[in-house]
Amino acid sequence: MAERWTCSRCSTENDPWVVGCSKCGLVRSELSVAGQQQAGPVDPGSFAAPETPTWPSATPSAEPAAAAPPAAAQAQSPTEAADATRGPWTPAEELQAVPPPAIPLWRRIPLGWIVVGVLVFGGAIGGLIFNAGRGSSGEITKAGDLTASDLRVGDCFDLKDPSAEEIGDVKAVPCTTEHEYEAFFVGSMPGGDYPTEETFSNWVETNCTPAFASFIGKPYDDSQLDIFWLQPTKETWINADRSIQCAVYHPQIKRLTESLKGTAR
Repeated sequence: MAERWTCSRCSTENDPWVVGCSKCGLVRSELSVAGQQQAGPVDPGSFAAPETPTWPSATPSAEPAAAAPPAAAQAQSPTEAADATRGPWTPAEELQAVPPPAIPLWRRIPLGWIVVGVLVFGGAIGGLIFNAGRGSSGEITKAGDLTASDLRVGDCFDLKDPSAEEIGDVKAVPCTTEHEYEAFFVGSMPGGDYPTEETFSNWVETNCTPAFASFIGKPYDDSQLDIFWLQPTKETWINADRSIQCAVYHPQIKRLTESLKGTAR
């Protein structure tokens, strides 16, 4: 049987199950909490024993619910997502202070210069590929474009556009290649105002007709062949072009494969 305990304050004896002194309310000394100050009498009925701590169970329980994702990983609006990838906001004055990137030197060349350079370079390459070529003796050995004013006696050629009123280039070919015309006389008219059509015709009759007989071997009036000539335009005449190119052709045979020189046709 438990012994009664004596209150250290008022010496009153109390039953063993009483926590506080029945007279002065002093809590039993062996039940006092270290450092706790008494705030006055304590109602014995209000005292509750301390809760027994609960230890984890050794029996596995159901898996806990998945933890909620961090706030940064939760659903975001398109605007918030774009802001997240864009990085922190930078004041406008700081952006203005950043110098623009340097422009490479080749990017500073005006576009017009580049286009002209390509055209000139392309024209030079095109000339090497498409221009007619001459042999060591001056005859056409490679078919290609030739400026009409550069025609020489004995050059065989075709008009690139027979319906054109003005021509710049002709297609020169070796005389063994199919062609329509063959140059037999090249001369220059005297200077002055641009000639009339009658003046051109008179000059051709005076100069090309005798040359025809020498080249073909038969006078023009007795020949089955005909004469075709090239004359300068008003624009080229102003630029000192006075050249006339006279050519022979066969009215019935449009594709010749030999020179007409000395054929006496």
